[in-house]
Amino acid sequence: MSDDSTTLSYFLSILDEAESVIKAEENIPTFYQVKKKSMQVADSTACYKCPLYKKRGIAITPVLRRNSKIFFIVGAPNGDSLLSLSAMDYFVKWYRALGLEDKDISLTTLLRCPSEIFSPDNANICKAYLREEMKEYSPSAIVLLGEDISSYMLRKSGDFSTLRQKRWNVNSIPVFCTYHPEDLVRDVSLKKSIWNDLQFAAHSMGYMR
Repeated sequence: MSDDSTTLSYFLSILDEAESVIKAEENIPTFYQVKKKSMQVADSTACYKCPLYKKRGIAITPVLRRNSKIFFIVGAPNGDSLLSLSAMDYFVKWYRALGLEDKDISLTTLLRCPSEIFSPDNANICKAYLREEMKEYSPSAIVLLGEDISSYMLRKSGDFSTLRQKRWNVNSIPVFCTYHPEDLVRDVSLKKSIWNDLQFAAHSMGYMR
């Protein structure tokens, strides 16, 4: 737990201030860009404020569902999709193992263009889009996927274990941290640690007994 007012203030500065289509393909959601005129969320496809736009191919639109039980947030898209197929397979298995359905989750990203290295400077630019999403959809809980985005959003450095297995209450929004699905693709030994993190989050939210 944390009562660090600086941390809360920083996180809230990100949150305070699209629509997606899911196509069944081997039971793994695939994400495409569509535009919804009624939405007030800014269009990140017109952003040229940092060099990452040069790597932008197909514009990435997050999967945003109203009344989601959990908002999952990754640091950056993987090429032209939010996650690679292998990582998406793991991700879907994660939330379904928790007893959650597709309608219960949202998946979004902080950086809007592909980036091999997480840059806080670029994140400072992109966070405006995430802030608008949080304002529009008012998530019940947030799970940060990956060490970089967790450290950035919670403004904490050091061992990732100090952020995991904790419930960070930010303006009454429970926030949890675990590894990125791509981390598991690279290192299957993380499977138990990730499952423990997700169970901790689900138990804390009352989704598992």
